[in-house]
Amino acid sequence: MELQTHLAALAQPDAAARRAALEAAFAAEGLVPELQTEEADETHPDPACNYLLFPESDALCPLLCAHYDGHPGSPGANDNAAAVCILLALAKATREQGIPVGFAFLDGEEKGHTGAKLFEAARTREFSVVVNLDVCGYGDTLALYAKGGEKKPAAAVFCDKKRLAAHHGRMVRYLPEGDECCFPSRRQPVLSLAVMPQWDTKFLDAIAAHGGGFLGRPPEMQMMLGEMEVMSTMHGGFRDKVQWVQPAAMQQVYDYLLDALTAPPPAKRFGLF
Repeated sequence: MELQTHLAALAQPDAAARRAALEAAFAAEGLVPELQTEEADETHPDPACNYLLFPESDALCPLLCAHYDGHPGSPGANDNAAAVCILLALAKATREQGIPVGFAFLDGEEKGHTGAKLFEAARTREFSVVVNLDVCGYGDTLALYAKGGEKKPAAAVFCDKKRLAAHHGRMVRYLPEGDECCFPSRRQPVLSLAVMPQWDTKFLDAIAAHGGGFLGRPPEMQMMLGEMEVMSTMHGGFRDKVQWVQPAAMQQVYDYLLDALTAPPPAKRFGLF
């Protein structure tokens, strides 16, 4: 499928219409997801609704996830319809090639990660690695954040420097929080993936250099984030619209992930060196 096939339909501010467009996209691509939801009550008047695609086998496999809801009032084209379109294409491609991969289309990221929290609280199966996609349609440089898990075997194919360089990507030491925060790294390595202009990754280096510390990150962090061009494509920014989404950026993310998912596992190393 063309990566942008469903982008315009998914990029709309109305949450119900956005959800309906996602269901229509599943049907159009021959994908039949499992619906995961919770009961509405006083504390959850608008309960989260996730869509899950899992392999038939219970064997360990990667889980790719992305939130499909948008910032209130925004079309949410880059945040996060572009990533959803990439996952739809990967779900279809991996199914056709017989590659075992799980996919989670999560609700409520913009409302306190309600969909990711529901998913993590209810899940009974394990995954080898979790890769969360957020803001994947604007820029020329892949930014992968592994939170120190890059040396774990299941994460190695994604964090391989040669593979990242081949797709114009690099490891970073900071990305703004997304749904990945709900997946405990003690259970499996958790990676965050975004794409942005190359210069923006320099701001990430500067932010990481400030560290967290006991009092958290300093006010200068917000100033540096505000200087990043990609910030205008998310959280209701003026570029969070279909016309600003770049097909080449989406293709870059898709190609990198498919490359990693089809790569042989890294050779085991023996000895002290």
